[in-house]
Amino acid sequence: MVDIKRIEKRTVQSFYDDGLNEIALGLIFFLLGSYFFAQAAIPEGSPLNAVLSVLFVFVIFSSGFLVNRFLRFFKRRITYPRTGYVAFKKKEPNPKRRAAVVITGGLIGASLAALYTLSPSLKALFPALNGLLLAVAIFFIANKVGVVRFHVLAAASAAIGVVVTASGVGDIKGVSLYYGLFGAAMVVSGLAAVIVYLRRSPRPDAGGTEGPDAH
Repeated sequence: MVDIKRIEKRTVQSFYDDGLNEIALGLIFFLLGSYFFAQAAIPEGSPLNAVLSVLFVFVIFSSGFLVNRFLRFFKRRITYPRTGYVAFKKKEPNPKRRAAVVITGGLIGASLAALYTLSPSLKALFPALNGLLLAVAIFFIANKVGVVRFHVLAAASAAIGVVVTASGVGDIKGVSLYYGLFGAAMVVSGLAAVIVYLRRSPRPDAGGTEGPDAH
């Protein structure tokens, strides 16, 4: 008997075989780390803080678009000619799910703000909190798609956050260091996956499937 669920899971896993997703997200984390580092370095009250805030909003709202363009560009040149293009069925947008995500994010942000207001000393724990929250998110993704290296990245996120906090670097500088180090970990993981993928999937001599918008 054909195991449809197993085939579907393997198809989803194949989307992450080339490691490009980690590289793209790792670069976004680098940008976040750079923002927090600049925020810590620029004196309070400087006009540059307003510029930084605008750039931060731009990065946050454009990150999805940037990651999508990055993936489309490199998958068309690396992945599709080797292992083909798989089109996933588009799910209908679920307003309840979107509302749940927004509410959850709002509650997490409000909780952190409340903790900081009640005890400013908790600022020192921000790198660990970022690391643990992101580790939980990556862990759930790893369980859903079944990619082993994502479990390693989840553990790395938690470990980096805790180590940065324990080192006493500081709140904002610590957050910038966390995102920089974890971004580097994701890029390294992605590059390693790319190398393995290229060795396992040599490009055909001619022809091949290049995916959408190939020409």
